Amino acid sequence: MAGWDLRYISEARLKNDQEPEEEDQHESNTNGNDSLSQEVLEAFAQDLPCPPRQQPPFAWKVASEFEREFEISGSEFDVVTKLGDFKDPHWVVPVGGTLRLLKGGIYRWSLRLEHICAHRPQMQIGVHGANHRRPWRLLTTTRCSRAKDEDPWQEKPGGDRMLVEGDYIHVEVDLRGLHLPFGTMAVAINGEPSEVIFDDIALTTGSSLMPVVCMGGHMSRVRLMPAS
Repeated sequence: MAGWDLRYISEARLKNDQEPEEEDQHESNTNGNDSLSQEVLEAFAQDLPCPPRQQPPFAWKVASEFEREFEISGSEFDVVTKLGDFKDPHWVVPVGGTLRLLKGGIYRWSLRLEHICAHRPQMQIGVHGANHRRPWRLLTTTRCSRAKDEDPWQEKPGGDRMLVEGDYIHVEVDLRGLHLPFGTMAVAINGEPSEVIFDDIALTTGSSLMPVVCMGGHMSRVRLMPAS
C-alpha cells in the first residue's frame, strides 16, 4: 500500500514537471473565474433587499401637565428620561405610550432600565387607563411589589426583589378574556419565566389602556426595545 502511495506521488510530480504550461493556464483560468465569481456575488449582494429594521411597538408621549418632567429622545421616541427630582419625594409621575390596548387584543413590549437614580430608585411599570385615569396596574422596580388602582401595595410572592440597571422587563397584557371574564397582565424579568401578576383587568368598561412608566428621581431612564 505504501508503494502505491509513493508511485502515485511520483507520477503526480512527473506529470507536473512535464506540463507546466498547462498548469499555469489552469491557474490563470481559475483566478479569472474566482474574480468573476466575486464580482457576481458582490453585484448579487447589492441587489438583495435589506432586512426590515425592527422598531419599537409604540413611542413615549408625555401628557401636557407633565411636559417639564420628562425628556423623550431616540430616533423612534423610544427613550424617556426624568428631568429633575419630582417635588414630592413620596410620589412618582407617569409617562405613557402611544399604544392603545383594547378588548380582544394581546399586547407585548419590553423595557430596559438604562439608568436608576441612586437616591430615588423606584420606578413603576404597567398600564393606566386613558389620560392616566383608572384602572391602574403597576409593578415597582425596587421590590417587584404590585398594586391596582389605589389599593395597598402587595408583596411579591417569595420575597422582595430589586431590579438593577441593565435589567429587561417584558410585559404582556392579554385582553382577549379567553379563560377568564377579565384581562391579565404578565411580566418576565430578563430571560426568566413569565408570571401573571394581575388577572382582574375589567373588559366591560369599553375604554382603552396604555403602557406607562412612572418615575420620580432625576435622570432615571428607560428604553423601549424593538418588538421581537
